[in-house]
Order: sequence, then structure tokens, then C-alpha cells
Amino acid sequence: MKECARWMMGAALFAVMAAAVWRSGLYFSADMYPVWIGFGLFCAGAGGWGLYRFSRGTAADRALLGGRVWASPLAVWLLCSPFLMMLLYAVHGTIGSVSLLGDGNQALRWALYGSFAAVAWVQGSAKRGRFVLAAVWHMTGGLLAVTALLPVYGWFRLPYAITYSADPEISATGARLAGMLQYPNTFGAVMAVFLLERLFALGPLLQRQPAPAPSRVLLGSLPLLPYAAALLLSESRGAWLAAGAACAAGLLVERRRMLAPLVLAAAPFAGAALLYRQLAAAKLAAEPWPGLLALAGLWAGSLLAGRWLLRLHGGAAGAWRRRLGMAAGGALLAAGAAMVFGTVRERIVHKFGTMSARQAMVHDAWTLVKEAPWLGQGGDTWRLSYRAVQSSPYVGSQMHSGYVDVLLNTGLIGFGLLAAMLAAAGLLIFKRCRRLLPSYMVFLLHGAVDIDWSYGIVWLLFFLLAARAAAEPFPVGKKTSIPALPPERIRRLVPALLSLWILIASGGACLAYRGYMGQAEHMQALRSQDNQAAVTVLASSLRWNPADYSAALDLAGLVAPTAAEPILRHSLAYAPHHPGLLWALADNAGRRGDAGEAIYWIGAALRQDKYNAGGRTSSLECLLQLARAEYTAGHETAARRIARFGVGLYHDYARVAEDTRLRVIRNDREFALTSEAREWGRQLAALSGGRARWTAE
Repeated sequence: MKECARWMMGAALFAVMAAAVWRSGLYFSADMYPVWIGFGLFCAGAGGWGLYRFSRGTAADRALLGGRVWASPLAVWLLCSPFLMMLLYAVHGTIGSVSLLGDGNQALRWALYGSFAAVAWVQGSAKRGRFVLAAVWHMTGGLLAVTALLPVYGWFRLPYAITYSADPEISATGARLAGMLQYPNTFGAVMAVFLLERLFALGPLLQRQPAPAPSRVLLGSLPLLPYAAALLLSESRGAWLAAGAACAAGLLVERRRMLAPLVLAAAPFAGAALLYRQLAAAKLAAEPWPGLLALAGLWAGSLLAGRWLLRLHGGAAGAWRRRLGMAAGGALLAAGAAMVFGTVRERIVHKFGTMSARQAMVHDAWTLVKEAPWLGQGGDTWRLSYRAVQSSPYVGSQMHSGYVDVLLNTGLIGFGLLAAMLAAAGLLIFKRCRRLLPSYMVFLLHGAVDIDWSYGIVWLLFFLLAARAAAEPFPVGKKTSIPALPPERIRRLVPALLSLWILIASGGACLAYRGYMGQAEHMQALRSQDNQAAVTVLASSLRWNPADYSAALDLAGLVAPTAAEPILRHSLAYAPHHPGLLWALADNAGRRGDAGEAIYWIGAALRQDKYNAGGRTSSLECLLQLARAEYTAGHETAARRIARFGVGLYHDYARVAEDTRLRVIRNDREFALTSEAREWGRQLAALSGGRARWTAE
């Protein structure tokens, strides 16, 4: 029975990671819902089984279950932290925040991460459990690399696996590899994590006594070329820099046993650089059969060359052979670096436009941080609020820094909790398995400058990495701080902890099911050709998930203005600062002929979205129509009041547009004064001065 439970936990971990790979890295909450439903039900069932075994089992069973709970303080804090983050978002959802939907999704995410970490830790604490965790890790890396490289050779059709751009700021070659994650920068960082894990795993392997079999060394170095090639093809400068810094730090820590692995890896790295140059020249569109044959030959050749260099370096002939092996390995590494640098030199040296936008985002974020420094403003703070504080019309609904994003969402309390969790993981890895430190450092470094932490798979890999470190056996003769059997006071906590876990897992599965059903019906309505049927399905979708503002906006666009107003107002209660809802309410008021409401909602929308050229233009048209209607009804004073307000809006629009044009800033939103706005402004000015009259047509 125990063996069956262990294999079931391993299968659950496999299933979660495979689903995370297949569902775009769990970037979208809609992709997370079905994963959480299945895994939540499994966790609830596992907790129920454990509770039954504890209450009905023997004393040995109770001691065994207690031992699963008993862990070092670092591991305990690491396991508790995700659930504390979940609690923070639940508090935000209770007291009010910028988005109840964002709070719910973030709470579900952290509950998923915490439950995954708990299952991985329990699996790792079992006999041979660390091998299961290693298998899950390598399966995930292999899936990500294979599903990314196969589309390059035309063997696997995957939308958005390759991103194309003619902008030299974005890509030096015109094509970048994004894989299943559909975002090259995060994909590159994840490949760097797997690459460094393999590289630094070779150190302990090559130092084993007796020496490992050649097949074992070959198997250990097998993923080096695909991981390195995928990292290079992502063309992510941040991922390259993070990988280089983490590798350098790892070499300082593990310098005594990393010389041989570097010699062994030199040929695969050079082969990856050559492959990168060939595929980049073809814009990641290689011929299927010739390309695969060339890849296989290059892969096999690099492995054999690496093996030969290793034998040369470790030969017994003398120091000159070791020096020759090191020199040959260094030459291969230098040649590979030169090939890569020659391909992307212009982008590395001169193209830094994207960095200016990220600096502006971080600078603008401090305005939001100051508004709620301690608890933050809840989930999706930056996504829904950045338009209100942006200093230039850049596009960036995702904060390109995981640390700043957590600070915005949960304030200093959540940031401190996150920092303590990361520090606990780092100390655990440093004490138990230092070869995993470089991969851990890539997570820390690249997460500071990009959106990696918005991907669920990145956090799952983080907790899997920590679980692998915790599962490592202690060195022979070294004393451990964890007794063989937990004290009685710990064993008494087991029923309460299992009951709490069952509650979290079952509650999370229920919430995920509601989100899944709401999203499924929303998508069904969007595919419908019958508006009346779409209205019915969207109404049902909102009953499943009332906080889904996207469904509310779509439903409001299909019904009469009088029926749309309560829908929009109800949705605004769940997302008080959503710019789309505010613009929709302004448009709705104009359609209903309510000038006072229109003026109010236009002002509210502009405070939350000042660089929206389309919204500003349509608001001027709306005010012009309202003023005309008042003139037609004989209310000249009211018409002039509306027109004067419109003229003020036009002058503000023109001033902001001119300021944007004159300043040397990014204008990703293409904010400018439109020709329609000029016409509406001219007519409003004429109407406000009484120089023109309109009559009903």
C-alpha cells in the first residue's frame, strides 16, 4: 500500500508538470483551472487517506506519517510560505482590492504551488523518492526542449513556438525560439535553469569512486546540446546574462570539481553555438529531414568530442595532456562564444530600447507602491492600474520584475514573506545540494528583470528544485538536526494539518471549477453566431464567475444600453479601477443620453487611462452628440455646458499628445491627436460659443 501511494504521488507530479508544459506554462489562469481541479482532488483524497491511516492505523503508521510532517525549520518555512501568500490574497479579496478576480487567481496559484511543494517534499522523503523527483525534473526539461526544437524542423506544428520580428530591438535575426511558453525570454531562462543543473551535476558524477561507466557519463551530458541550443535560439539577453552570472558564481562555489565538466561540456556548447548560427540564418525554418540529420550528426559528434576531451584531460600520460585538453576545451568555448557574438553583436552592443521601457515601468510602479505600502493593492494591481500612472504610452500589462510585482500586490508584508521564502530555499540548497545553486540563482536573477514569475511552471520548478535539494542524503558521518522520529507534540498536529490541507485542496478545486466553467461558457459565447444565444451563455458564465470583467464587457456589448448599465456597474464592484469598464460606462451613458453620467465616467476613465487615444476620441464624439441632442431639445445652456467640457477635454488631449510627440519616449500605444478628434473639437468649440446650431435630421 505504501509503495502504491508513493507511485501515485510520483504520477501526480508527472501529470502536473506535463500539463504545465502543454498549457503554455500555466501563464493564463484559464489554463491553470483544469490542472488545479485534478490536482486539488488528488490532494484532498491523499489527505483523507492519510487522515484515515493516522486515526485507524498502528503506532508505526502514526510515527511514519508524523515523520513525513517533521522537517527542518527551513523546509517547514518553505512549505508554509506559499499558503501564507495564498492567505494574503484571500485577505485582499475580503477587504477589497483592485480586482477580486486577480485575488482569486493568485490565491489559487499559491495554493497550487504550496500543494505541489508538499507532495514533492513527501515524495522526496520516501525511500528512492529523490530519483522520482529527478525523473520529473528531466521529463519536464526534455518536453520543453523537444517541443521547442521540433517546430523548427517542421515536425510539430505549434502556434507561437517561434516569434518573428523585423525590429532589431526585439531580434537580431528576425526569429526567436519561444517553445511551449510562447515567450522567448522566459523560455530562455527556463532552459538556462535546466542547462546549469546538468552542467553542475557532472561534477559529482565525474568525481565518483570508482569511476562511473562511460555510458553513465554520456547519459549525464546528453541534454547539454539541446538545452544550450534552445537557450541560444531564444536570443534572450537577460537569460544569457543570468546564466553567465549564475555559472560564474557556481564555479566559485564548486571550483574544485568543475574543471573536468567544463572540458566535457565544451564540445556540446560549441556544437550548440554552431547550430544556433545555422538556424538563425534560416530564421528557424530548417528542412525537416536534412535538418534533423544534421542535428543528429552534430549532437553525436559533440558528445564524442566531449568524451575524447575528457579522456585527454584525465589521461595518465602526464600534465601536458591535461593542459592540451584544457586548451582544446577553452578554444571550443571561445569559438562558440565568438560565433554567437558575431550573430547578435549589434543587438547586444547598441539596442537597449526595451530596457528604457522597463525602467519606466519600475519607476512608475513606485507611485502605486506608495499608495498601499504595507499590504499592497491585491492581485493584478499592475495590469489594471499601470495606465493611470504611466509616464509615457508604453505597452506593458505585465510588470517586468517579479519582485516589484509582488510588492505591488502584497506590499512590504508580502515582499518580506517572499524574501524569507527565497532565502530559506537558498539556504536549504546551499546546505544540502550546492550543485543546484546556479539554477536557483537564474530563477532569482532573471525573475528580477522579466515576467518569469507570472508563469506557474517557473514556480513549480522552483519548488521542485528545493524538494530535490531536501531529498538529497546527508553526507556520511555528518550529524543531522532532524531526529529519526518526531516528538509527540508534532505527531499530535498531524490530524489538524491534514484536515487543513483537505480543506484548502477541496476549496481550491471548487473555486477552480467555477472559474473553469465560467471561462468555458465565455469562450462558447464568443464562438456563437447567434447573439441571443451568446447573451444567455454569457449570463450563465457570469453566474459561475461574477468577477470576470471580460465576460461582463462582452455581455454589455450585446444588450440594450439600459440593460447593460447594471451589468457594468456590478462588474465594476469587483474591479473598481478597470479602465475598460469605465470607458464602457461612459459610452453607455452617452447611448442612454445621460450627459451627467457620461461626463462623470469620462473623467473617471481618463484618470485611469490617460494615454488612450481611441477612448479620448470617442468621448469627444459622445459629448458632441449629447450637446447636439440638448440643442435639439431646446436646452441651450445645458448644451453649451456639455460643449465647454468637451472643449476642455480636447485641449487636454491636444496638450498631452503634443508633449508625447516632442519628448523622446516610447510610444508603443501610438498615442497621438487623431483627425477625428480635431474635427470633434472644432465643432464643440463652435457649439460652446453659440456660433453654430444643429437640428435633428
